[in-house]
Amino acid sequence: MSRTTLIGAIMLAALSIASPATAETHTLTGTIESNPGSKIIIKVQRVGGDPLRIKSFEFRRVAFTCFGATPGGRINGTVGTMKVEKGPNPFNPRTRTNVYFSRDGQLTEDRKIGVFITGIVNRKATRTSGNIGISFGDGCSADAGTGFSPFKATR
Repeated sequence: MSRTTLIGAIMLAALSIASPATAETHTLTGTIESNPGSKIIIKVQRVGGDPLRIKSFEFRRVAFTCFGATPGGRINGTVGTMKVEKGPNPFNPRTRTNVYFSRDGQLTEDRKIGVFITGIVNRKATRTSGNIGISFGDGCSADAGTGFSPFKATR
């Protein structure tokens, strides 16, 4: 056997022995607490047993109000990828968990709605909870009080 053939055979054997990190996506559904009739659908990707990223965060039928003469109604939107990192729990800083945040100035995929998300997801990616803030147009938002609404979703 030539040296090149031997090295190639060794590399092929090493690649076939190493098990690849399995990736799976869990779909979680839930609601925004202060928004009856709303629905959220969150797709969480796990790699090697840990949550890696939120692939999409979709909200549907979310009621909103606006300042001035703009009438209220219901909105839908989808936010793209958010990275999940191990860090301090924003709702209980004494503990660490899998945390995700929307980027500063995050917009929905159609670029019409500003979204602010802070969430945590368990290791098995079967439960998530957090706060969502939605704003757009001329003083329109999904929560007239604090600006943020709690959400929960499960598999």
